[in-house]
Amino acid sequence: MIAYLFLVALLIGLIVIGMPVGFSAGIAAFLGAGYFFGDMFDPRAATMIAREALNKMDSFLLLAVPFFLLAGRLMNNGGITERIFGFVSLLVRPVRGGLGHANVLASVMFAGMSGSATADAVGLGQIEMKAMLSHGYDRRFSAGITAASSLIGPILPPSIALVAYSVQAEVSVARMFFAAIGPAMLMAAVYMGYVAYRARRDGMPKGSHATLAELWPAFRLAILPVLTPFIIMGGIWFGIFTPTEAAAVAALYAAFLGLVVYRAYGLSGLMREIRGTMIDTAVVMVIIVFTSAFGVVMIRAQLPTALAGYLASLTSNGTVLMLLMMVLWMIVGCFMAQTPAILILTPILMPIAQQFDLDLIHFGVVMTLTLTLGLLTPPVGMVLYALVRVTGLRFEQLARTAVPYIILTLGVIVAVILFPPIVTIIPDWLLQ
Repeated sequence: MIAYLFLVALLIGLIVIGMPVGFSAGIAAFLGAGYFFGDMFDPRAATMIAREALNKMDSFLLLAVPFFLLAGRLMNNGGITERIFGFVSLLVRPVRGGLGHANVLASVMFAGMSGSATADAVGLGQIEMKAMLSHGYDRRFSAGITAASSLIGPILPPSIALVAYSVQAEVSVARMFFAAIGPAMLMAAVYMGYVAYRARRDGMPKGSHATLAELWPAFRLAILPVLTPFIIMGGIWFGIFTPTEAAAVAALYAAFLGLVVYRAYGLSGLMREIRGTMIDTAVVMVIIVFTSAFGVVMIRAQLPTALAGYLASLTSNGTVLMLLMMVLWMIVGCFMAQTPAILILTPILMPIAQQFDLDLIHFGVVMTLTLTLGLLTPPVGMVLYALVRVTGLRFEQLARTAVPYIILTLGVIVAVILFPPIVTIIPDWLLQ
């Protein structure tokens, strides 16, 4: 058992020193398989790795990954962000601190198209920061809410992280998508509540009511991209298409908007985004293959069983177990990106969740939500790094501005753990 714990430490160490996650998991998987069979060159070790790779790649569900990635890239480069932010900023203009609220609402809408926190922070963040600073908002407050609102991206569907968990845990993607809506909306409400508090305390500006002459043109510009998440989730809900087919529909719709409606790019631009998507997909697939193989090695070594036994000695309560897991996920999120962490941890932790009779949908949403915090915490903090150039603040300054939102998000996570209906009520209602 100590040897397999060493492999886990080796995997984490390789990632920390900068080796790509897929290669790190591959090295750990091959070493683990060789140790399991007693010989690094035993053909059974290579066969086990190859069999798991082929089994995991032979999944119709994984076709959703390149299509959602392509849809997000096309939406990011189609002038969508300006249209969304322009519309929502008019809606909340009369409210004190209205641009802070618009920041959150725009991220909610954009999340239903890109599913990426970094894309939100870089693309939408530039527009939000420019607008807030030009209207007299404090730079650090503006940077903080921009960083925090981007966390909604990987939670609201379509989300590659949710697809990744569904593949590893073999649960319904549709249920995962609908289950994530409640926590994401709670996050948005909590952030907007904090904005309202700061706006009143600091005397932030507010504007006049938008006229119909202002609203109608902004609505016409924003309505088509805003429809994207409704097309995706509505199609899944009514059984028109599966989540994988929904991803293809989203990509086609994004291409139609960019090529035909807005003429934001031509065929050469479309091909450039397709090539970029192919590269991104290859990276994701390598990670999926080798993390899955690593998970199989850990399961055959009965590491999850040993961990479950240890946790059972600490508590027999599923809620307490989830709180303990939350601490683990927070630590992992500080050093590893969200989707790779989900791919590595799910095969190891899922058997433990099953032994404690936890709902795997609830478990997956909490895992995804908690690992998202790593986007705001050093040393990885991908959103913070992305916002350094956008905000004009240093990394350490951004990290300090994110602290209140990290605390608020932790409160949301604890609420989701203690009150599972936040996760389950929407899928139970819509997917009976």
